[in-house]
Amino acid sequence: MTPSPFLTALFSLLWICGPAAGAERQAVPARAAPLGGDFELPDAHGKLFRLADQRGKVVLIYFGYTGCPDACPADLLLYRDLLARLGERREKLRTVFISVDPARDTPRQLIEYARSFSPEIVALTGNERQLRRVARAYGAHFRYVGRGRDASTYTVDHSVSIYLVDPHGRLVGVIPFGTPLAEVQRRVEAVIAPQPAPSASKRTSNPD
Repeated sequence: MTPSPFLTALFSLLWICGPAAGAERQAVPARAAPLGGDFELPDAHGKLFRLADQRGKVVLIYFGYTGCPDACPADLLLYRDLLARLGERREKLRTVFISVDPARDTPRQLIEYARSFSPEIVALTGNERQLRRVARAYGAHFRYVGRGRDASTYTVDHSVSIYLVDPHGRLVGVIPFGTPLAEVQRRVEAVIAPQPAPSASKRTSNPD
């Protein structure tokens, strides 16, 4: 018996789609690369800041700009208050402010802006390509709103979280905007606290 045109078309469709569908079911989803990592950016004094040079210290990273009307001042005030609360333990902390507006944030502006909150805040910037690379590595973003070729009155839409890096240079937390100071202090101190060495009873020994 001659198969109907409908069955012929159906078998043809299954032959074409079958292997591809099976291949899709067997595909292993790609694993996303971990966020964070080392970076280098010039500070407001022209000296190169390397995250790798901060090993042994906890680092807080914030992306913003000096013309920011609300979020940046609030978080840099949080930096100031956190440093005051830590007392002598502040030596184990680096507070970093990365300006994502290099066209307007001159080195002098960055120095004065950071110092108006605390002389211990490290102000960094770079060219737009460098800044986007660092922001992307940490899962942050920024974009210029209303910027034309000659515009100087644009605003910058940017992430407002603080990125928490441990003494080994690993991103271990993202602190949302508006987190109370006491909670920020608790999280930072938990990372500053030295990890106890494993006891002898927990070490693996070779069998006799």
